[in-house]
Amino acid sequence: MRLSYVHLHGFRGYREPVRLDFADSFTIIDGRNGVGKSTIFDAVEFALTGTISKYLDAKADGESVADYLWWAGPEGRDQDLSKHFVKVGFSDDDTQFAIRRTPLDPKDLDVRARAENLFHPDAAPREAIAQLCNSTIIRDEHIARLSLDLKEGERFTLLRDAIGAVDAEDWIKRAQALHSAAAGRTKTAQAEVEAAGNAQANAARQLDQARASLPTADITGQASTRLQRTLGTSVSGTQLSDLARQRLAAITLEIEDLQSLIAGYARFESARRDLPEIEARASEASVTATLAQLRYDKAVSALAAAPEATDLSAQARQLENLVEMGRQLGLRDGHCPLCASGISPDDFSHGLNQALNIARGLDTRAVEQAKRERERDAARREAQTTEQASLSATAQRDQVASLIADFESRLAAAGLENATAVEVESRRAKVEAEQQTIASDVRVFDTLSIDRVMTRVTVEQAAAADRVRSAEVRLGRARTAETRAKSIYDAARRAAAETLQLRLDRVIPLMSELYKRLRPHPAWGDIEYSVRGDVKRFLTLKVHGEVNPQFVFSSGQRRATGLAFLLSVNLSIAWSKWQSILLDDPVQHVDDFRTVHLAEVLAQLCSSGRQVICAVEDSALADLMCRRLPSTVACPGKRISLGADTTGALAVVHEQNIATLSRRSLVPSDTSLSA
Repeated sequence: MRLSYVHLHGFRGYREPVRLDFADSFTIIDGRNGVGKSTIFDAVEFALTGTISKYLDAKADGESVADYLWWAGPEGRDQDLSKHFVKVGFSDDDTQFAIRRTPLDPKDLDVRARAENLFHPDAAPREAIAQLCNSTIIRDEHIARLSLDLKEGERFTLLRDAIGAVDAEDWIKRAQALHSAAAGRTKTAQAEVEAAGNAQANAARQLDQARASLPTADITGQASTRLQRTLGTSVSGTQLSDLARQRLAAITLEIEDLQSLIAGYARFESARRDLPEIEARASEASVTATLAQLRYDKAVSALAAAPEATDLSAQARQLENLVEMGRQLGLRDGHCPLCASGISPDDFSHGLNQALNIARGLDTRAVEQAKRERERDAARREAQTTEQASLSATAQRDQVASLIADFESRLAAAGLENATAVEVESRRAKVEAEQQTIASDVRVFDTLSIDRVMTRVTVEQAAAADRVRSAEVRLGRARTAETRAKSIYDAARRAAAETLQLRLDRVIPLMSELYKRLRPHPAWGDIEYSVRGDVKRFLTLKVHGEVNPQFVFSSGQRRATGLAFLLSVNLSIAWSKWQSILLDDPVQHVDDFRTVHLAEVLAQLCSSGRQVICAVEDSALADLMCRRLPSTVACPGKRISLGADTTGALAVVHEQNIATLSRRSLVPSDTSLSA
C-alpha cells in the first residue's frame, strides 16, 4: 500500500485547494521555507490520527494547535468552513481508498475501519495508526529526539512495537494474570485449611474441657437445693437456672446502685450539715435586698416632684446672663431695656440685684437636688447588688436542697431510707455474698447440660474434620493449578523472549548496515545495538565498544545516526502494509558528504519496492536526488516544486515526471569512419 495523493483546502497555510499526486517509486518536494512542505506531511498524519504529534505539548494563552488547524489568514475568517477539508488517498495493485477530514467532523471521528488497509489488524499493536505515523513520517524535529535522545527503555519499546512483538506481551500479561489468580486461589485454600484445622482443634479442646468439668451427682443435687431455697421457688431444671440468672442480673444492678450511693454519701452528709447555714445566708440576703429596694423607692419618690438639678442650674445661668445684659444696656430714656416700662435708676438697680439673688438661690437648690440624685443612684446600685446576692444565695440553697432530696429518694428506692453509710456498706456486702453463692451454685447446676454440650461439640468436631479434608483437597487442586499456571507463564515469557530475540537478530544487523551506509562518523564506522535487561528491556547504542554517540557526536552526526535508526525501525514493521517512507527535510545540519550517502540509501530502498517521498529546501539537492533515485518507464519518479501563485496563495508551481536514463549512452556506428 502506497500514498497516492494529498488533497487539501483551507488546511494550515493552504488557503486555496491544492492536490499533490505522488509517484509509486519516489517523489521529491522542494521549495523555500514557508511554502507548505511540512504541511503536506502534517496533512497525512492529521487525516489518519486527527492531530499533529509534533504540536501535542505546545500550548500558549489557553490555545493549542487544534485552534490553528484550518486557514487563519486575513481572508480565512470570512471563508465557509464547510468547504475546508483534508483528503489522503492510498492505493496498491488491488485496493484504493481515501480518508477525509473536515472542520465539521466530530472530535471522536474514528477512521480505523478504513485505515486497517494499511496494516494487519491481528498482528498490529493497539495504537497501530499512531505507530505507523511515528515510524513512516520521519520529521526534521524528531530525527534526534526519537532515536539517540530517547531513553533506552523507550527506545526498546519503539523498536519492539515496530517489529510486531506486541502479541507476546499480551500473552505474558494473560499468563501472569492466570498465575496471579491461581496463586490467589491457593492462598484462599490454604487459609480455609488453616481455619478448618483451627475449628477442629477448638472443638477438641471444648470436648476435653466439658469432660473434665463433669461433677458428681450429689454435688449437683446440693446446688439445686440451695438455689431453690435462696430463690424461694420449687421449680427445677432449666427453669431454675433461668431464675438464678435473672436474680444474678438483678443483684448486679443493685450492687452498682449501692456502690454509687456509697461513693456519694460523704457529699450527701456534707450538704445536710451545710444546708442550715446556706438557708440563713439566703434569708439574710433576701432581707438586705428588700431593705435596699425600699431605700431606693424612697429616694425615687423624693425626686419625683422636683426638677432635675441640671434644669435649675440652666435657669440660674440664664437669669444671671439676663441681669448682666441689663447692666450693660442700662436705662433707655428712663425705660427698662427688657420690658420698656418707666422706672427710676435706683429701682432698676434694685431690681437687677433682686434678680441676681434669685439666680444665686436657684444654684443652691441645684446643688441640693444633685446630692439627692446621687443618693438615689447609690440606692439603685445597692438594690441591684443585694438582689444579685440574694438570687445567688437562693440558687445555692435550692441546689443543695435538690442534691439532698435526690440522694434521699435514691436511698428510699433502695429500701435504705434514713440509712447511715455503714448500713449501706453492710447492705452491699450482704448482696455480694448472695451473688457469690448463687453464681457458685449456678456453675455447678449448669453442669447438668454438659452432656448436651459434649454432643454438640462432638458433632462440630466431626464437621470440622470433614471441612479440613475438603479444604485439603481444594488446596491440592489449587496448588496444581498454580504450578501449571506458573509453567504457562514461564513458557510465555520464554517464547516471547525467543521470538523477540529472533526478530532482533534480523533487525539489528539491518540497523548496523544502515549506519555503515550513512557513515555518520569518519573514525567510528560501525555501531553496536545491544538489548539488555530481563524484566525491563533496554536498547543501548555504542560505538567503539563503550562510547555513547549521544554525548560525543556532533549535531549533524547525531542526526545521521538517528536517520539510520528510524529507517531501520520503518523497515522492521512486520505488521505494516504501508510501503512508504516520508522524510520531511531530513538533511538539516547534515553535510553534503552524508547527504549523498542518504541519497544512495534511498535509491536502494526505491529499488527494493519502497515508495520514498522526501521534502528538501535546496533545489540542487532535489536535482541530485532526482538523478540518483531510480526512475523507469513503467514506474517514473516525480518532482514537485511548491511556492506562491500570483495571488500569494500556496500552490504547486512546477510538477514533472523524472525522465529515465538510457541504458546505452554511446552506440557504435555500423560503419567505421575514415579520414
